[in-house]
Amino acid sequence: MKLLMSGGPVLVAILLVSLYAVYLFFERFFKLSKERIDSDVLMGRVNAAVRERDLELALAACEQHGGPVARVLRAALLRLPYGRSAVEAAFQEASLQEEQYLTRGLRPLAAIAQIAPMLGLLGTVTGMILAFSEIANQGTGNPSVVADGIGQALVTTAAGLIVAIPTVIGQNYLASRADAILMEIDRRREELMGNVVQAVAARKDEAARADPRTEPEPAAGARATSQA
Repeated sequence: MKLLMSGGPVLVAILLVSLYAVYLFFERFFKLSKERIDSDVLMGRVNAAVRERDLELALAACEQHGGPVARVLRAALLRLPYGRSAVEAAFQEASLQEEQYLTRGLRPLAAIAQIAPMLGLLGTVTGMILAFSEIANQGTGNPSVVADGIGQALVTTAAGLIVAIPTVIGQNYLASRADAILMEIDRRREELMGNVVQAVAARKDEAARADPRTEPEPAAGARATSQA
C-alpha cells in the first residue's frame, strides 16, 4: 500500500485505465468465444438447398446454425429472388455490420496500450519535479527528502508498462480472432455466389431443353453462307 501511495494521482489514473482494459478484453473475449466459426455443415446444407432451389430450407439452415457466417448468408439469401446484384449488395451490407460487431472494443484497447506508457512517463516527470523541488528547499544533505519523488517516478513508469504490455497482447489476440471470422465470411460468400451462378445456369439449360421452340442460333459462318 505504501508503494501504491507513492505513485500519486498518476498511478490512480493508470489503475483506472487498467480496470477498463480488463473489462473490455474479457467482454469481447466471451462475445467472440460464443460465435460459431465452423461452417462446413452449414455450407453443405445451404448449397444443397440452393441446388434444389429450396430457399426456405436454406434460410432454416442458417437460422438453426447461428453465428456470423450464418447471419451474413441469411441476409444474402433473403435477396436471392431479386437477382445477383441484390445478393451482392446484401452480402456487403451484412459483412460490414459483422465487422463492426466483431471489432467493437479493439480500438479502445489499442488506445489504452498507447496511453498507459504515456501516463507512466507523466508520473516519471512529476516525480522528478517533486524530487528536485525538495532538493531546492532542503538541500542535498538528506537523501530521504527526494525519496518520495523518485519513488513516484519509478512506480508510475513500471505501472504504465505493466498495463500496456498485456493490453497489446490482448488486443492483438482479439483482432486475430475477429480477422479469422471475417476471412471465413469472405470465403463462404464466394462459395455461395459460385453455387448461385451454377444453379441459375442449370435452370436456364433446363428451360431451354423443355421448350422445343427454342433453337440454337446458327453460327456466323452458316449465316454468311445462307445469305450468299
